[in-house]
Amino acid sequence: MKKVLFAMLILCLSTPSVLAQGWSMFRHDAQYTGYSDSSAPENDVIAWSYDGAGSFSSPAVADLKVFVGSDDGSLYALNAINGLLLWKFQAGDSISSAPAVVDNRVYFGARDNSVYALCVENGAKIWQFQTGDRVYSSPAVADGRVFISSTDGYLYALDALTGKQRWKENLGKMTSSPAVDSNMVFVGTWDGRVYALDEQDGSEIWMYQTGWHGTENGYVIASSPAVVGGRVYIGANDWHVYSLNAGDGSLMWKFQTGGHVESSPAVVDNRVYVGSDDNNVYCLDAHDNAVDREIWGYKTNDRVQSSPAVADNKVLVASWDGYLYALDAENGSLIWKHEIGQVAKASPVVAYGKVFIGSIDGKFYCFGSWGEVVGPSISTGVEYMLIAIFFFLIVWWLHRKMAK
Repeated sequence: MKKVLFAMLILCLSTPSVLAQGWSMFRHDAQYTGYSDSSAPENDVIAWSYDGAGSFSSPAVADLKVFVGSDDGSLYALNAINGLLLWKFQAGDSISSAPAVVDNRVYFGARDNSVYALCVENGAKIWQFQTGDRVYSSPAVADGRVFISSTDGYLYALDALTGKQRWKENLGKMTSSPAVDSNMVFVGTWDGRVYALDEQDGSEIWMYQTGWHGTENGYVIASSPAVVGGRVYIGANDWHVYSLNAGDGSLMWKFQTGGHVESSPAVVDNRVYVGSDDNNVYCLDAHDNAVDREIWGYKTNDRVQSSPAVADNKVLVASWDGYLYALDAENGSLIWKHEIGQVAKASPVVAYGKVFIGSIDGKFYCFGSWGEVVGPSISTGVEYMLIAIFFFLIVWWLHRKMAK
């Protein structure tokens, strides 16, 4: 009985304050904001690392587990506290898609043309849906549906429980991942177009054409949209970051960088954080009428195709120069950096006060000491602790009473 009471106490202490700080899908949520209310490490201390067998995708972190795909075709589930392997699932080909974790299921796409749903606890396959080509896109899960694109040119809406196709819409080749907000689905395509579709039936609401290359083909959009405050923010390979009206697709503003923008923006407090192939991380003023759009820029030593994660007034982002950077969100100054090797387009996530990211050489990292009190603030942690102690005392009293 003492062991049961102790386990209940630990559960009470951890569940409210810790589990609420996960990062359940690509860019954190279905709107792809790239923002977490978790704390973030003040230095580059490594809590643990895991040796895999191929380049890692961007991870998802939920229920004190890390879910991440790999070029070896495996979807890994790791213990978020110590990095131990819990289980792995073998798909038919490599996995670039960042998993989404919703209602005890893990959703992801693979280069075997499939979308999968697995059981969170043991990795058992629940369903598999076949598209017409490779799936690089990460799924957005909202309102009981899984939204994901394929290089077969279709954007799919699948039933989250059964995997049954609800609708598909042919938009042209896509590797961009769809974002969902206000009953609309937003995605970019390889011909330089941004689409907004009706969530229910896939019908087109609007389309915006970004810059053109010559007279025939639009620049590729590999970036995924962030939808915040009635605006759609997305990068394009015409060197620009765009802000579009989410309702009608009209251009609100665009900002030119010095290279392709394959990084997906993070949007927090009217600021847009995004990387560019000109080696810079940018912080842009999101207001429509801003006079000076660029607030700050931080130059790395190579392309920044990784997408920034913002938490605790820090911007976490990786560069092709092999470093993971933590920048001050206010002024762009360097807080810390750590050499992890190249990461391609994999992006860091912030959860439980830690930073999680994998590299192309098969190494997966968790940064941040577990000695910290995890919680959005000390006062919140104290509140949860008092509640936990209260419930513990009730259980203890009931146990004593039954023993008598």
